[in-house]
Amino acid sequence: MGLILLFALILQHKGKGWGEYLVWFVALMAIFSGIINFCPSEWFFRKLFKE
Repeated sequence: MGLILLFALILQHKGKGWGEYLVWFVALMAIFSGIINFCPSEWFFRKLFKE
């Protein structure tokens, strides 16, 4: 999530308006992860690397 957030902030700095949507997406996923203890990014990478 940190890399996506960094990418979104760089986009915003360069004047791309849709970078803000990525920031909100990361923020909502962090809140979602904290409330129900499930992180979609973690699930995705576990499936990807078959851990």
